[in-house]
Amino acid sequence: MKTYISTIGFDISQIISLIVKYGIEKGDRFVLIRPEEENDPRAENTLNEIRKFTNQIHYEIKIEVFRVPHKDFEGCVLKMMNLISSQEGEIIANMSGGPREVLVPFAVACLVNSSKIKKTVSFSDMDRVAREISLPQITCLLDKKTMRLLSDVSEHQPTTITDIAKRTNFSESTISRFITRLVDMHAIIIAQKGKIKEITVSFTGNVLLRSG
Repeated sequence: MKTYISTIGFDISQIISLIVKYGIEKGDRFVLIRPEEENDPRAENTLNEIRKFTNQIHYEIKIEVFRVPHKDFEGCVLKMMNLISSQEGEIIANMSGGPREVLVPFAVACLVNSSKIKKTVSFSDMDRVAREISLPQITCLLDKKTMRLLSDVSEHQPTTITDIAKRTNFSESTISRFITRLVDMHAIIIAQKGKIKEITVSFTGNVLLRSG
């Protein structure tokens, strides 16, 4: 089961592009995020158009509207985080369209819950193309030793556990434990090159290094 979570303005082309790109079928859901206290008739027209379009595919595709307190940034982020964390199945997040008061906190919520989201999409206003983007897992906390090892990998990548041990004076068994933790955090990537395992820093790792 797929659940599309999307901010939405007055243009359904973004929603159609998601359906074309990833498909939709019986039992899938769209959760469309809208601000509270919205009275613009264009929004209701947009929602009706989306319902008509998905009904042509299958009448059991669910369209839900999720209202958020757009005047309360922190409350808006927390509510969206709860929305994302409560979903089951494959989540596809669309960070496009709608007012900034909704889009910005949704982007923050997606960053915090990036491990829960299967795919994240951004629809370009310039060329009207939906592109998949990679979100870093920025909520991971690193102690000083782990940060030191991550920095060493960044400075000497691609590298190996043996080479890290020579540079840092940590034992290979100690480094292996730290490396396992960093892999679990998606902060590093290990690639098998023949008999050697090469270690490099991932996007998440680079974000952690710059925010540490």
